[in-house]
Amino acid sequence: MITPERGFMKNLKALDKRLNCVFRPEHEHFVITYQRNYGEPVNLHCVKADDGGFRQPDMRDLKVIYDGDMTNKNAKEELAKRAYEMRQYDERQREKSRDNLKHMTRLDKRQLMSAFNQAHGSGKKNATFRKIDYKPKGEVFK
Repeated sequence: MITPERGFMKNLKALDKRLNCVFRPEHEHFVITYQRNYGEPVNLHCVKADDGGFRQPDMRDLKVIYDGDMTNKNAKEELAKRAYEMRQYDERQREKSRDNLKHMTRLDKRQLMSAFNQAHGSGKKNATFRKIDYKPKGEVFK
């Protein structure tokens, strides 16, 4: 059985007695859990290396758990900070969708206009093209 280092567990328990760190073989990672008053423990954080591989838990993970605890901070400041981050995220998503639409229409303008006109019943449709066979007159040399 793979266990985390004793020093890490001591620091983790100093944050909160109900925190624990266990190795999950199905994930192949350590998982920091929180024991509720009822039911199974809740997974709080999966310990992964930068490339997504296995690593031992350390102070980085304690910092993530500590920063996520709202009781250590001023609630109004934290809520304002998170609201600002969400507005920034929404703005980035809107800008990304605008850029995506702009890049889609850059090359396929004719097809999009045709689809728009067809959907809204405006404008005229593309002319139907038919293949014209070339029939040379006179003698043809190959």
